[in-house]
Amino acid sequence: MNWKVKLSLKIAHLIKPGWRANFIAALLIFLIKLIGPRKKVARENIRLVFPNISKEEEEKILSESYESMVWTGIELLALHRDPSKFEDWIEYVGGLEYLNEAFAKGKGAICVATHMANWEFANIWMGKQGEAASIVRESDSSFQKELIAELRSIGNVKLIDKKEPMTRALSYLKKNGILGIVADQHAGEEGIKVPFFGYETGSVVGPAVFAYLTGATLLPFTFYRVEPFKIRIFFDSPIIWEKGTNRDSTIKEITTLVNKAIEKQILLAPGQWLWQHRRFREITGD
Repeated sequence: MNWKVKLSLKIAHLIKPGWRANFIAALLIFLIKLIGPRKKVARENIRLVFPNISKEEEEKILSESYESMVWTGIELLALHRDPSKFEDWIEYVGGLEYLNEAFAKGKGAICVATHMANWEFANIWMGKQGEAASIVRESDSSFQKELIAELRSIGNVKLIDKKEPMTRALSYLKKNGILGIVADQHAGEEGIKVPFFGYETGSVVGPAVFAYLTGATLLPFTFYRVEPFKIRIFFDSPIIWEKGTNRDSTIKEITTLVNKAIEKQILLAPGQWLWQHRRFREITGD
C-alpha cells in the first residue's frame, strides 16, 4: 500500500464527529478557499447557471461548494474509522416506493445521481439494498485511485470502471439489481450535446443507453447535506420516456430528460454541487 494512503488512513482513525472533525474541516476549508482550485471555472459555471444573481450570492455558492468538498472527504475518512455509523448519518430516505415498483417490474433500477453533498454515501446505501453496481471513473493519480478504492471498500456495491465492457453493468439490471450512474459531468467525445441549464453541452448517455436496452426504471437519486454527518437521501419519481422508432433520437430524448432531473437536483442545494468541473466547456472555451 502506498505510504500516503497508509498515512491518510491513520489520520482517518483520528476523525469522528465533534471537535476533531470540526478543527480539521476548518483548517482544510481555509486552505482550499485560499488556494481555490479551479475557482475561475467554478465562477464561470455559477454565472452561466445563475446569470442574474449578485456577486455576494455567487461567492456564497462558491464558498459552500468548497466547504462541501472538504466535508465529503472528512465524512468518508470518519466512516472508514467506524462503518457502523453509516445508518446514523443518513437522516431520511424517501421515495422508496419508486425503487420497490422498479424491482416489482423485474428489470432493475438505474439510479441517476450527481456530485452533490457526499455522493459516495449513495454508493454505500445502494450496496445495502442487494445486487448493486456503480459506474465510476478512476482517478489518473495512483495515490487517489488507491485511497478512494480503500474508502469505497466499506460498501458492498460493485464498482465498474467506465472503460469496462457494457455487459458487466447490464448484468446487474438483468438480475433486477441497481445500477448507479453519476451523470452530471461533461462526457467528452463519448457523450451527445443536449440542453443542460439551457446550454447545448456534452452529456452522459449511459443512463439513456442502459434504459433503452433493458427497459430498467430510470430513477433520480437525490442527496444533500443537512449538516456535517447528516445526509438526506431520497428518490424522485421515475423519468418517463417512450421508445421511438429511431434509437439515436430516443437516446437523445432520454438524455435531455435526465439532464432536466439533474438540474432539479442541483437547484435543491446549489452550494453542494461540484462547480469546479468544466461542465460547460463548449461555452466557456476552457
